[in-house]
This record gives sequence, structure tokens and C-alpha cells, in this order.
Amino acid sequence: MSATHRLLRFGMYELNLDTEELRKTGTPIKLQPQPFRLLALLASHSGQVVTREEIKNILWGEETYVDFEHGMNKCIKQIRTVLADRHTRPLYIETIPRHGYRFLAPVTAKTVMAPPARVKESSSGIPPDLAEIIRARVAARKAAAAEAAKPDTEVVLGGATEIPPLPAPVELAQATGSNRWIWIGAGGLALVVVITLAIYWILKQI
Repeated sequence: MSATHRLLRFGMYELNLDTEELRKTGTPIKLQPQPFRLLALLASHSGQVVTREEIKNILWGEETYVDFEHGMNKCIKQIRTVLADRHTRPLYIETIPRHGYRFLAPVTAKTVMAPPARVKESSSGIPPDLAEIIRARVAARKAAAAEAAKPDTEVVLGGATEIPPLPAPVELAQATGSNRWIWIGAGGLALVVVITLAIYWILKQI
């Protein structure tokens, strides 16, 4: 980029010929490259008639283009739109029928020093892009270290259930003794019943 900027100023507008920017009271206005170049050509010849043939040779080249007339008319329309200019009562661009155009407003040409490039740095002094790369790599390493430090996962197979503990030997012996006395009592009772029935049968026979 050039160390200086060539400016054309008229009314509230400013053309920067090096950056191809149009500004209104400092605010950028969107204008396509070809309409911008046509506006710059007309403004740089303020008060003079610039013929359609000159416009064609300077901006479109010496070759003949079928759509040259349509293209130039479209550019003029875009310029008038951004400048809020009317072809019936023009303030900036006057149409010279079947000949060309004339820029009406007085223009001041000025060359100024280009503003220094703006480079945003992080607080650490490292360019933002590089700082972001470093942060991403550090975060990736921390994540990998944390993953490696995790304990092995326990795997439970088959939905195992808890097995009750076996009874102690003493408890098992006590349970066995209790059952034996129950059977002895039941046997004695059965014997008494049999003897009673036998005596009853004998007495009945006498």
C-alpha cells in the first residue's frame, strides 16, 4: 500500500484514489469498483466535459464492447444514487446529451500520509493468531494428560447378585440338634397314640 493517499474532496464527500473508498463526512459508502473509477475520472476533471469515447477508452479499454453503453449508464445511475443526485437538477454530474458528462461541484485535490497499519496484539505481546494456536495446543495436552490419569473402569459382568454368607459351624450344629429333638418328640407322641388305640380295640373285644 502507498505511503501516501491521494484524496479528492467535494461537498461532504471524499474520494480516496489509492484505497478506492468513498466517504461522506467520514462514513464509508459502498460503491462498486467501476462506478468508483468513473466518479474519480469525472471529479478529477471538474468543470470539464469528459466524452463517452474518453470514458470508454480509459475505463473499458480501446476494444469495442457490445454492452459498453449499458454498462456506463448503469455506473452513472449508481453514482447518482449514492450522491443523492438527480439528473433533472444535478448537483454533481451533468449529462451532455450525445456527448458525455461534466462534474459540476468544485473539487479539492490533496495528498496525505497514509495511516499506520493497525496490528492488534495480545497483552502478552504475542500476535492474536499465534496466541490462539498456543492456547489450543496447551488445552489439548491438558486434556490428554487428564484422560491418561483416569483409573481403569470396573466392569461388572452378568448382573451378579450378592451371595449370603455361610452360617457359622456352631449355628449349623445348633440347628441340627434342634431338629433332632423335634423328631424324637413327634415319634413319642405317635407311639402313645398307637398304644392308646390298641388298648381301646382290646377292651372292645371283651
